[in-house]
Amino acid sequence: MISIHDYLKNSYNEKKEWLAESIAFFKDFAQMEEEFRQELLNKNEYCICLEGEMVSEKDILSRSMEENY
Repeated sequence: MISIHDYLKNSYNEKKEWLAESIAFFKDFAQMEEEFRQELLNKNEYCICLEGEMVSEKDILSRSMEENY
């Protein structure tokens, strides 16, 4: 009986830790999305996210372009 009790207790603790980590991940993801939306609202120009950085249309057009033939 003791081994079943220990198994269930350990299983519960593992699930509880996994759930807490999952909730923290989704909170972080939601916070990143909100920061992204706030950044877009703060700028009145067209922006996209390139390599994790918000880049304005003006900055994109001023970069050198690759020519494809």
